Amino acid sequence: MPFARILRSSALMGGAQAVTLAMAFLRSKLIAVLIGPAGIGLMGVFNAFNANLSTVAGWGLGTSAVRTVAGAPESEKERKIAAVRVFGRRLAWAGFFGVLLLVLPVGYLTFQSQDYALELLIAGLAVPCVVATGMWTALLQAGGHIGSMAKTQMASSVIGLLIGLPFIYCFGSVGIALSLLLAALATAAVTWRATKRLSPPVSAVPAAADIRELVHLGVALQLGAVLGAISTYLVRVLILRSHGDDLEAGLADAGFYQAAFAVTGSLPGVIFSATSSDFYPRVAAAKDEDEARHITEKQIQASLLLATPILMGLLTMGPLAVRLLYAKGFEPAVPLLDWFVWAIFLNLLGWPLGFWVVARRSKRAVAAFQSLLSISMVLLALFLIPRWGVTGAAAAHFCSCLMHVLLLLAFTRWSSGKWLSTATIGLFVGSGAGMFLAAKLVNGAGSAYWGIVPTALTAAVCAAIYFKVIQRAREEEASR
Repeated sequence: MPFARILRSSALMGGAQAVTLAMAFLRSKLIAVLIGPAGIGLMGVFNAFNANLSTVAGWGLGTSAVRTVAGAPESEKERKIAAVRVFGRRLAWAGFFGVLLLVLPVGYLTFQSQDYALELLIAGLAVPCVVATGMWTALLQAGGHIGSMAKTQMASSVIGLLIGLPFIYCFGSVGIALSLLLAALATAAVTWRATKRLSPPVSAVPAAADIRELVHLGVALQLGAVLGAISTYLVRVLILRSHGDDLEAGLADAGFYQAAFAVTGSLPGVIFSATSSDFYPRVAAAKDEDEARHITEKQIQASLLLATPILMGLLTMGPLAVRLLYAKGFEPAVPLLDWFVWAIFLNLLGWPLGFWVVARRSKRAVAAFQSLLSISMVLLALFLIPRWGVTGAAAAHFCSCLMHVLLLLAFTRWSSGKWLSTATIGLFVGSGAGMFLAAKLVNGAGSAYWGIVPTALTAAVCAAIYFKVIQRAREEEASR
């Protein structure tokens, strides 16, 4: 897989993700201005609830379907696609009934009352839409329709924002829930339309064995994913309870946590979106382990090249980012930013390795690594939140990511007999050292505006490398 192709797909999906994030931050900005930190905290809780149920109901189909379809011989692809469609419809209905069953007990567990039961129900109705969208997106991924995925993502995010904003303005907390539901509906509708055009229903009859394959693969993916979703939710519950019976103070802290997490976790998603859209299907279809390893290392290098300027900006100009994206009163979110930025930096190494494990290694390894990450996050949060408050939750996130990456590196060495190449490790260490030094210098200067200098220099260097690689690829294609 040529390095230039990885960069192109990363830039393409990154552009689509940038539009999606811009729409999400506009929604957050309105909530922050109209309702304040408590509104952002509510949105974080609703999103976590939906993520939990979507993960359970989705049964890992977004990943297992790509692996099953992309790796199948051409003669079997139609049958595999039919199986994915049948299984996906069943899972979407399971998600719908799961929302109806769990909304009341989960609402009481979270808020110790039913004050937000209606909002939780409305937001939860997005779950079947998310599950169905995952199925349709997986079919687009497996078919290599990256450009259409990008267009779909951009269109649905803009539509979802435009139809949801009036409800936030008019109905407060209920409007937040309605905006999340409408955004999910818009995404599902646009993705369904694209899938109907590019991957239309086939006449092949799905075999029971194909559905069992999806179920069995989903078991391994499901355990880790469910634990991950539950751990994220439990951390937010711990933050809510950290002030005892003062729910408003807990919601405010949850809002600061959500604000910092969204700033640091969403913007680098511009890079990570390519990991799941183009990189993963190719690793799953690699002819041997050497090719899979080569693809993985090139993806790590491409991710570092594209993400380092973003992370540099967040690390050196975090207070400005919080002020711009939210509102006055969100200053307590600033101390959390550094922990999340370094966790994301670790994931530039960990995410491609994790997808390599999913695509090429045993189901038990997938479940074990995800489970360790989730359990360690909750245990560390239990220990650190009483001592450091909401900052302890961010520190727990970083420490669990560090443990996860170290375990993945050790597993890679054990299973393949090789460490990552010197070039990859050198680029990773060099990027991290540059970010650390720049942050120290900017903090010493006393003004976050000085962060513009290292951020601009880093962006210029990375852009020069990017265009040089793309130009060389074009020249090679022209000479053939």
